[in-house]
Amino acid sequence: MTKLSLQKLQVNLATHYYEKTIEGIYLSATQAKVHLEKELKQQANDITVDNSLSKEEKAYLIDTLSDECFLSEKTTELAGEMMVVAFYKTIEIAIKDMLKFSGLFTEAQIRSFYRIAELKKQVSKKICNIEKLNGFNAYDELRCINNCIKHSGKVNDELSKYPNWKKGSKLSNLDKKYWRLKAGVNGFVKSLQKEILAKMV
Repeated sequence: MTKLSLQKLQVNLATHYYEKTIEGIYLSATQAKVHLEKELKQQANDITVDNSLSKEEKAYLIDTLSDECFLSEKTTELAGEMMVVAFYKTIEIAIKDMLKFSGLFTEAQIRSFYRIAELKKQVSKKICNIEKLNGFNAYDELRCINNCIKHSGKVNDELSKYPNWKKGSKLSNLDKKYWRLKAGVNGFVKSLQKEILAKMV
């Protein structure tokens, strides 16, 4: 196998990331939530009909169950955040690996690609304008959501430029955002991969 053939193989393999694992995290959290809610409902019923408990004791125990239900909601909310963060991280690594294996960039340039402006600038010089690739907007929206999760949990200026995001509002329903963006982001990575391979001659 020639060096170029090996590099092309590495670029192809760089996009094998772990969607099933990422989605499994959320699925486990939602299944646990459903199971817990059933248990809490049964416990609430048992408390209500327990004549050995006073009215005050019943109220206290029901309140305790409500706290557990709230924690269950927070767990699935965090799982949605984890899906977005994990997906963006694996995509970011895949893109950097493809660019590294292409042999078209220096190590210093590769290290600078965590900054979107630098990524767009350097890739446009040697490969293509990534903003024109199919799925770029989905990738960029995912990047913006990821940054908001890490820094404030609220929509910032950059993310508010995308539809249905209001600056300053709390991030919510991130699991739905993951599913909405997934196909577009994957399409972007494949489009970029194709452009990289075309430049490797």
